Amino acid sequence: MWYTNFNKNHCRSCYACVRVCPVNAIKVKNGQAQIMEERCIVCGECSKVCPQKNKLIKSELSKVKQYIKSDSKVVASVAPSFSSIFGNDSKKIPKLLRRLGFDYIEETVVSIDPIIEKYKIYANKDDKNNYITSFCPAMNNLIQKHYPLIKENLIPVISPFIYHGRILKKKYGEDAKVVFIGPCLAKKAEAYYENSVDAVITFGELKKWIKSSNVKLESLSEEDFDETYKEKLLVSIVGETSNFIKDNYTKKEIIAVDGIEDSIKILDAIQDKRFTNTLFELNVCRHGCLGGSGMPTDGVTYYERKINLINYAKSIKEKNYDYSKPSTEILEYKINLDKEFENLSCPLKEPNESEIMQILNSMGKNKKSDELNCGVCGYSTCREKAVAVYNKIAEVDMCLPFMRQKAENLSDVIFDSTPNLIGLIDENLDIIQFNPAAEKFFSIQRGFSKGMPIIMYLDEDTFKNVKDKKTNIIREKITLENNRTLIQTIIWLEENNVIIWIADDITKDENIEKKLQKMKVDSINMAQEVINKQMMVAQEIASLLGETTAETKVTLTKLKKLILEKEGIN
Repeated sequence: MWYTNFNKNHCRSCYACVRVCPVNAIKVKNGQAQIMEERCIVCGECSKVCPQKNKLIKSELSKVKQYIKSDSKVVASVAPSFSSIFGNDSKKIPKLLRRLGFDYIEETVVSIDPIIEKYKIYANKDDKNNYITSFCPAMNNLIQKHYPLIKENLIPVISPFIYHGRILKKKYGEDAKVVFIGPCLAKKAEAYYENSVDAVITFGELKKWIKSSNVKLESLSEEDFDETYKEKLLVSIVGETSNFIKDNYTKKEIIAVDGIEDSIKILDAIQDKRFTNTLFELNVCRHGCLGGSGMPTDGVTYYERKINLINYAKSIKEKNYDYSKPSTEILEYKINLDKEFENLSCPLKEPNESEIMQILNSMGKNKKSDELNCGVCGYSTCREKAVAVYNKIAEVDMCLPFMRQKAENLSDVIFDSTPNLIGLIDENLDIIQFNPAAEKFFSIQRGFSKGMPIIMYLDEDTFKNVKDKKTNIIREKITLENNRTLIQTIIWLEENNVIIWIADDITKDENIEKKLQKMKVDSINMAQEVINKQMMVAQEIASLLGETTAETKVTLTKLKKLILEKEGIN
């Protein structure tokens, strides 16, 4: 069960998501982007860049509302970064959540101390090994799926919200429904594989819920959480976890890194054994949890969020609160903090050189200089793209230079092969190019028309009017000096300062039509002669024919009139 994907009906094959995905977890099939669960780390980068806002994120909001309607106790575990969003209204959030239907509201940070203590053990090991904090679920996914060789470097400890979920189940009963509210999409996937958190909603989803409810945040008074821990409220800021681990002194160097690009560089360096005796606090999101993938897209900057969080933490510290209570109380539950990380890698199949070259050739890359490595398709190099095509997660026509060349070639074929006369004329009314059909019509040698003024072949005033008045001519019938007849269309392209001229030579059709008209006129003249002769006979034997002669004349006259009207002959 995966928590993110794309709406096929809205995908426009722009490949923005493919380009931004740090682990090539998006495949393209029939022009449609699809997330590969086995490779996805749920970092949320693709949802940020999709111009169609096409990312489908599974929401558990309806499930949470059902919990609230039921007889179960519903407990909210709120990530400490909440105050970065709500600013001056942060102290109203406990009351807000109670109004929405939660029975108990605690801050996730109450679970932090035992985990920090575990990290300190690894920070003070006498070995020369490197270790990585396991706070960030997207980072844990990244290592297990794409860096399994260094999964042993992950500190084998559960994340704070999973730990807090277990605490809440012990505290309020195993039947209680625990809902985590936080800044991270990856926690949705993490909670699915654990049994301590029943649902996860992001801060973005919470804000939408508030907006759709009848609860007005500004009208609420301040209330306390059922449990909080004021000494660790800044843990959402990058580097603060490292500061808590360092305390006074650690045997290992401790480095905090945020952002997927820098984190991947660190993982590469660890895998290549370029570091020793270091503990890393790695965050997939730039600016850590304050830049999380589940944060509202409200345009608020990281620095504004950081100031909000710091100000809130200061105001809470001023309260007379026994901050040692959560740590001592939760230890009594004797909850196991251990976590076993797995090798979840799904490596791509590696084609041999011959297979790569065959795929490159199919993309128009016949020599090294053709490999532009432009990255438009989402892959760093053309060869990397070829490997993706081999694994059926990319398509040949994702290569923009190749498709452009293909389109240009097709355009050239159409331009050269069509029986229509086609010309491109510049703003000075000089010919840019005539196609072969036009050159043949005007008896011009191939390429000799380029740069010649259009007046040499067609009426210049017509083209000038189209350009000046920006009024196109559609299917106008003209006759040239050599009695040849054309149906022409003239279009002014403002953005290119170019006139397109397209014409059909209908001279033969016109000649055939004239012959047909002549035959019809001749037939009518013959009919007139019949009438005249009939009248002459009628006059001679009028006594015999009587009224019959008149009727014959009327009938033939009607026939003549009918033919004339039908053919438009005057």
